[in-house]
Amino acid sequence: MRRLLWATTIALTVGILFSMGSTGYADGGDFSMDFTAAAPFSYDHATGGGAYNDRTVGKLDDIVESLEGGDFSCLDTVSYLTQIVVDAGAVGSQTIRLNFEFTAYSTGQQGVALIDNTAALSTSGAINSGLVDTGTVDDGGSTATVVFEAQPGPTFVKPSTFFRSVDVDDLEAGETVVLRTDVKIDCNGSKPTGNMQARLASASTVDAVDGEVIDAISSGDQTVPFKSVGAIKPPACDPKTDPTCK
Repeated sequence: MRRLLWATTIALTVGILFSMGSTGYADGGDFSMDFTAAAPFSYDHATGGGAYNDRTVGKLDDIVESLEGGDFSCLDTVSYLTQIVVDAGAVGSQTIRLNFEFTAYSTGQQGVALIDNTAALSTSGAINSGLVDTGTVDDGGSTATVVFEAQPGPTFVKPSTFFRSVDVDDLEAGETVVLRTDVKIDCNGSKPTGNMQARLASASTVDAVDGEVIDAISSGDQTVPFKSVGAIKPPACDPKTDPTCK
């Protein structure tokens, strides 16, 4: 069974999961990445989900390269998928860190934001073994751990951004591993305009024992636009007004 790594946001913890050893070798050139969004109609927006599989593009298929406001409601979970490919000539077992950025504002009139998915039910570092993803081909040993997240500025105010860094370990020659990371759509009741954006800003190899960055990965500046935010629907269930809403 192929497994999908699921980096959630419950704990800010560094995973002491990997040691390079005397023969270990960390090389940023060993990795390539593809940052996408899970196809919006392939998963439950209350929980997040999706699967990279063979990267078929389409709202009902595997992934999309941009999102549309009309496909979501306020308070929905939005899932993003990053396929990590390890070069066949890589040496040893390596750990990498991926640094994501999500706009906590819209480019036009304010009223919507991508923020921390505090309603997540899993714990950081868990593998979501309940989902099958043929985009992952590995020995089953990799785990994902959220090692940092912060939103320095207030929500709905430019240029406030939600930052999240995730470590993925046990990456070995020839493997492909799909990392899923979720955020939530927050709304303030106003009528927003413009777009939002998710971004894989940078990546590097790290020593998971002490978290020290070793070598940069040329992951590129990959973005997934979230267009037409004014079309995002009101929440089907609002916990602010309905105490039975979860």
